[in-house]
Formats: sequence, structure tokens, C-alpha cells
Amino acid sequence: MKKYSKDLFKILEKKELTIAIAESMTGGFIAASLVLNPGASKILKLSTVVYTEEAKYQVLGVSQDLMLRYTLLSGEVAEAMINGLKKLIKADIYLSITGNAGPTFLKNTDKLGAFIAVSSQDKNLISFKKLNKNCRQKNIDIVVKETFKILKSFVLNF
Repeated sequence: MKKYSKDLFKILEKKELTIAIAESMTGGFIAASLVLNPGASKILKLSTVVYTEEAKYQVLGVSQDLMLRYTLLSGEVAEAMINGLKKLIKADIYLSITGNAGPTFLKNTDKLGAFIAVSSQDKNLISFKKLNKNCRQKNIDIVVKETFKILKSFVLNF
């Protein structure tokens, strides 16, 4: 992951862009990878781990009705997390990740996967990464790697 993090960091630094992050299923791995780079405070404006429904509601203002209607494994929740971040702090890029790494399923779902949302002032992207592995750590690693790839592409086209 270090290479993916370093590549993204260099691009953000060169373009003088900042990022705010709300992680759920990745538990802070994205932000932790970014802060390993010297000068991270110029880039990372905010990072929060909102692992539970309660945290998503209390910290980011994600509607409990929305989480009930669409489940935590949804693009709608990922987008609402981004909107919550935008109310907390100004940044150039916003990232949210929500999903289920397994091996058990979230209530009202029968799949494993993650929704990765990236947003700027005028551009939004929501991506779904389906997971098939029954290994929680491998699934988290897959989503972290995929997130860095998505972020790199998004930032290069910023």
C-alpha cells in the first residue's frame, strides 16, 4: 500500500490539493497510509472513522432513515457521508468508504463489497468494489488498494 499512498501523496502535493476522509470499513487505513508521508499536514485536512451507524449519524449527519432504506452497503450512504464531510471542513477532495469486509453480512444484505465515493467542488464519483473473499483482512486490503487507484485517477483529472 505504501507505493499507492506515496504516488497519491506526490500528486496531491504537486497540485497543492487537500483531502478530507470519512472511512468506515477500511477503519482508517487510507488516512494512516497518507500520514506516513512527510508533509502530510499540508494535504490531509480531516480524517474520521465512522464505523457504526450511530457514528455516521452523529458525526456526519447521515440520516438513519437513509441507512435503513439503502443499508450501509450503498452508494447513497457513501454520498451522504461525503455531504457530511463537506459540512465539517473545506477541502479540495472528499473521500468516503462504506461497506462490508465480511465474513458475516450486514443486516438486510447478502453481499460483500464497498462503495467508494470521491467528490470535489464540481465532480462526483461513486464506485462499487465487489468482494468475493471470505478473508476480512484481504478484503480490506483490496478496498484500500482500489481506493488509492480511484483517488489517483480522480486527482490526475482534477
